[in-house]
Amino acid sequence: MSMAFDQAPFNEDSFMEAHFLGLKEKYNIKNVIETGTYHGVTTAWLSHHFDKVWTTEINEDFYKVSGERLYGCKNVVRLLGSSTKTLPFIIRELDLSNVLVFLDAHWYENPLLQELTILAENNLKPSVLCIHDMKNPNDLTMGYDSYPDQKIEYTYEWVKPYVDAIYGEDGYTYYFNEKASGARRGCLFIIKKI
Repeated sequence: MSMAFDQAPFNEDSFMEAHFLGLKEKYNIKNVIETGTYHGVTTAWLSHHFDKVWTTEINEDFYKVSGERLYGCKNVVRLLGSSTKTLPFIIRELDLSNVLVFLDAHWYENPLLQELTILAENNLKPSVLCIHDMKNPNDLTMGYDSYPDQKIEYTYEWVKPYVDAIYGEDGYTYYFNEKASGARRGCLFIIKKI
């Protein structure tokens, strides 16, 4: 399985790079949890900008490719397996103060709702929670994930009950990316209220 837009982080979206750096600065983000390593392009970028990156990939071939790319990145912990199996381990092991969670593991099991449930069950309220490939109601030209056979469309309304379970109904604000380049995918940003 090949994917276009794999030469730069976030599917070649320079606006996402800038936005992540802004979030790091604004919320003093130190650590990142990423689901869906793929070839490790985004992971490598994260490793250069954050103290510690935990990433998980279910596809063994992609895991091997990312291992070659991330060789020498001592602040990256890579795990092979479904995010629904590895996330509880990561949550137990990582310093969760000032953490950004980037959920981008959507290809196989559609684990997104399970990932959000795991965050809630483990009482993890990330400073920033980013969900990639979401339908951006403010710009419908941005791509998003949709699985008609599973009756799944990546919308805020679909994930809202799970986000509420993590933060409480009044415990967060949210917004979508305003600009995108490269693959031009929508992203939902959820910010914990302080």
